[in-house]
Order: sequence, then C-alpha cells, then structure tokens
Amino acid sequence: MLAAAALAGVIASGGCVHYPTVIEAGGTMIRPDKGRAVRQGPGAVVYFELKSSGKYGDVITAVHTPVARQAQLVSGSGEPLTRVEVPGAAVMSFTPTGPHVVLSELTRPLELGDTVIVTLVLEKTGGLGVIATVE
Repeated sequence: MLAAAALAGVIASGGCVHYPTVIEAGGTMIRPDKGRAVRQGPGAVVYFELKSSGKYGDVITAVHTPVARQAQLVSGSGEPLTRVEVPGAAVMSFTPTGPHVVLSELTRPLELGDTVIVTLVLEKTGGLGVIATVE
C-alpha cells in the first residue's frame, strides 16, 4: 500500500516542470523596435529602440548594412563610438540626441518607403537585425 502511494506521488509530480524565463535565467534577450532611416544628403541616419528583457546587458561593437559601404555608431554630437552599452531590463532609444547609426557611401539611392536592414553586432547576442523604413 505504501509503495503504491509513493508511486502515485512520483507520477503526479513528474508532470510538474518549471521552465525558467529569460529574466529568471539572467540571459539577455534584445528586440529591436520602431526602426526608421532618415535620408540626410548623400547618406542616412538610423534611429530605433532596443528592448532588453534580460537581467544582464550587452555591448554593441559594430554595425553593418548592405545598403551602405560605411555604417557607424555615433553619439548625439556625432562623435564615432566603438562600443555602446545596452543595459539589462531596459529600453534604450537611439535618437538624434543620443547614440544612433550613420550610413554613408550608399550602394543605392534610398527611396521613401524603402525598407533597410541594419545589423548590430553584440558581444553576447551576436548579430541582430534592425528593420528600418526610409523616411
């Protein structure tokens, strides 16, 4: 009788499994949102938001796109940046007054309504594509 009760307890608890969320595990999950590319002279600037749901942050170390020979992270004052820290559990905005991406030496003209993909290279996450609509 005791063995049957123990077996029933094992079977009942076998279906109870907890799968931790990204936040509980401390991993980083970053999603880009609200991407837009604004034409400026012979180039363009790209603005977007990064939504980090992880406990720990990440670092953007480079940026690439097939629509420009040169893509660069810059500060709000236009100074080149080699690294941009993305804090954990936060929303980071890439705006004209903050960090953003500058595209120069375009490989093709950007037309109003076009969609471009800019790839951010992060230390932990790897490549992350930002989809931006040309304004």
